Amino acid sequence: MRRAARKRTTRQLEQVFKALQGDHTHPFAHEIYQRVHKKLPRISLATVYRNLHSLVDEGKIRTLLLDAQGVRFDPETSQHDHFVCERCGRVVDLFLRQVRPVDLSSLAKQGYVVTTHTLTVHGMCQVCAARRTSRSQRPARRLRKDRWSPPGQKDGVR
Repeated sequence: MRRAARKRTTRQLEQVFKALQGDHTHPFAHEIYQRVHKKLPRISLATVYRNLHSLVDEGKIRTLLLDAQGVRFDPETSQHDHFVCERCGRVVDLFLRQVRPVDLSSLAKQGYVVTTHTLTVHGMCQVCAARRTSRSQRPARRLRKDRWSPPGQKDGVR
């Protein structure tokens, strides 16, 4: 009987994992690298990637591919969904009640093997929505008469 290979815990692996703990921003690998590089100046980006993939394989973190920008890493391993702000790119964990289960039986009939699924909601986060609202509630700027006149009118006179 063959023994399962035991993964060695290294300083690099510990620092990469530590850099993600409590981080709900879903950072990219290069952002994690910048954090770890402060503690371990000789670490390479390739080592950070290798350790991130080890952590994913061990089930300690999850990968998140939301768009063409690349893979993000998520320390929250419980089943959850995500909200993506289309303005600022912020990604927020959603823990929605599963009121209506998704019927994936048609995929199984077509030969697909579904292991999990997630929901990604796109829109504007609370911060961007508040900025948009506050901008629309500001009084319109008055135009100076000497700067612009609507077509067909002269000297800004209506």
